[in-house]
Amino acid sequence: MTLLGWCPGGRPVDVMLNLYPGTGTVRLFVGAGKPIPEWGGPVLGPLGTTVVPHLSFKTWDLGPVVKLVDGIPDGQLLILTYAHEPEQGTAAGDPTPEVFHARWAELVAALADHPKRDRLLLVPVYTRYWWQANRGDRRWLVTAPVDAHGWDIYNNGTGYRSPDDLLAIPRQVALDTGLPYLVAELGATVVGANVTGRSAWMRSMVDAAKADGALTVAWFHKDDWDLTTGLDAQQTWQTLITREAPVTTAPRNLLDVRTLLLAELGPYGLEPAEVGIVGDPNHRGGYHCGRNRTLRGDYSVVESRRDSTGLTDNASGLDLGTFSYRAPDGRIHNLASFSKWCVGQCAADAPDTADIREIIYSPDGRTVRRWDRLGKRTSGDSSHRTHTHFSFFRDSTKAGRDQTPLFRRYLASIGLIDQEDDMPTIEEIQTAVERGIHTALTKAAARPDPYGRQVGDAIAKLLAPVYAGQRALGEAIAREAANPDEVRALLAELPRPEPVDVDELAQAVADRVPEGTGPVSRAELVAAIREVLAGLAVPAS
Repeated sequence: MTLLGWCPGGRPVDVMLNLYPGTGTVRLFVGAGKPIPEWGGPVLGPLGTTVVPHLSFKTWDLGPVVKLVDGIPDGQLLILTYAHEPEQGTAAGDPTPEVFHARWAELVAALADHPKRDRLLLVPVYTRYWWQANRGDRRWLVTAPVDAHGWDIYNNGTGYRSPDDLLAIPRQVALDTGLPYLVAELGATVVGANVTGRSAWMRSMVDAAKADGALTVAWFHKDDWDLTTGLDAQQTWQTLITREAPVTTAPRNLLDVRTLLLAELGPYGLEPAEVGIVGDPNHRGGYHCGRNRTLRGDYSVVESRRDSTGLTDNASGLDLGTFSYRAPDGRIHNLASFSKWCVGQCAADAPDTADIREIIYSPDGRTVRRWDRLGKRTSGDSSHRTHTHFSFFRDSTKAGRDQTPLFRRYLASIGLIDQEDDMPTIEEIQTAVERGIHTALTKAAARPDPYGRQVGDAIAKLLAPVYAGQRALGEAIAREAANPDEVRALLAELPRPEPVDVDELAQAVADRVPEGTGPVSRAELVAAIREVLAGLAVPAS
């Protein structure tokens, strides 16, 4: 995803936001001797938390810069640049190369352990034209561990230069450093009378930058590059911003969870706006974002292979707000008790929690805690005092696995819905076996991760006809009976599956698992299958 935006060029930010709906980033400059803006002030305030500010400052004073980072709102991303276009020389007030590098190293070190470092991108910005005129001269290239390199790119000459020409230097630096680039300023005046040519050039530059994975492209909306003087170019940039506006989708399986919770807890105070899946535009990275809005090194992608292999345009997170339900026995059930119950189920490795990566919650409305299956983190930000966040491994949303069973069990446990038959679905069997077989076998010796999945898939396929038959019969009954109570009664009379001979099952599984997956003894496999099936309430002989 590439965020598109502009430099206000002296115009009020709110006017520009209205002119370019869907804006993803805004380029802001703090001149020498000018104060760093405040988050709620006239410069940053109009942006809310839906736009990423790219702020450049000239005066070297770390105190106000750290204060700005301290105040980054929850979910907001900030791009920060010291001394943009440093190549202009000391006569223009820029530091020498030695001072420039020393200050960037100091800035990076000062913010390295900041608690909001993950919401901050440190990006030096260079003048592409200077690098073109001084080919091979890299005296200004920052070597401190920054997050990206930025470029101010303007068309010059007698025609519209191609993206391959203008982006050659940014691409080479990105290749050499292994870091992405962004276009901090983009601009072109009309060449001759060819207004439509400029619009075509704008589109080609954005398309090329997007294909490169550029983080942002911002038009320098000022002076000779003011788009309000050219309606065609203005409409082109509006269209490009709308086209590139982040789009993350909600997967069907999490929408089903949302529908269930609103149906049952809505009468007890849970509002639709409190059950969210897709992050609003201020979300940059994390499980509420699909791949078009994740960040480089995003924890929701890189910390687990289940996430990196399952990354799609789907969000994979769910937020739940407040409710209060008084059960017939007088007990009060609310967000805090719900959250603690879910965490307890995860900690106990209940089969229907296998796809939950983390839960961020408050047990008392004051402290914030995090249960993390990977053991990476133990807390979260203060917004989780009033809502609980569930992260689901991305491969589970990619596969569309049903995530309602855990929440149905909770609703049944507090008496809001009837307890359902505990016979697991094929999907639940496969998920639990994948995890359970691997866990059981690794007690004796390490096994590769794919082993559990292959065994689980084989077992699920062997059991599928039995359970599919049960579901088909149940669906047939449901079609014939209009009375819900009658349906429940008829379903309750369904025969349970015939007992499964686990020895025969183990042998059948062994026949289906590819050679070289193990090695594992038949006795180990039988023991593991017995252990898993017992936990699933699958009848075993």
